[in-house]
Amino acid sequence: MSDNKADNLKYTMGLAFLDENMRLSKKSVSGVIVLLLAGIAIVGWLFLSHQLQGGFGIYLSESNKLVISDEDIVFYNRTSHEIKLTAGGVEKIKALEVPLIGSPFVVKINEEEIYNGSFVAPISSIPPPPSEVIIVTLVHDDNTIQLEKGYPTPIVDPRNNSRLFDYFQKIGKLVH
Repeated sequence: MSDNKADNLKYTMGLAFLDENMRLSKKSVSGVIVLLLAGIAIVGWLFLSHQLQGGFGIYLSESNKLVISDEDIVFYNRTSHEIKLTAGGVEKIKALEVPLIGSPFVVKINEEEIYNGSFVAPISSIPPPPSEVIIVTLVHDDNTIQLEKGYPTPIVDPRNNSRLFDYFQKIGKLVH
């Protein structure tokens, strides 16, 4: 074989070797890009879930136990102040043990207190305790609970709260 042919063969083999390595390199770059995009997606998801962490909640005042969260809510009716609950939310209300004198709660959005109220038993003959809002622990047939004005009647209705309405609007659960 002549030197010229040998040189051509070395050159061709070298190009083939380089071409194969470049393909691996392109695959590696593609893999890195996919991993990078997956990482960005995971970080974004964690960020958003952290932002919504806390969300809306009705907590027992004495123990700070979460009773109802926005995950338990299908919608919040701005006009009637009814909350339609998921099946899980209904079970949480039914499982709530409320003494005859009521059980105080606080409504929070992202850990900020919005207003106070009391859960009251539906069969109690004892008048509800003084509070801004009352929730009777009787779930209606359509899986709703009613947030009623408390006693004595407050001058400003705490249920008409723009932060509450804005929050439920933002998560797509506000109805009129």
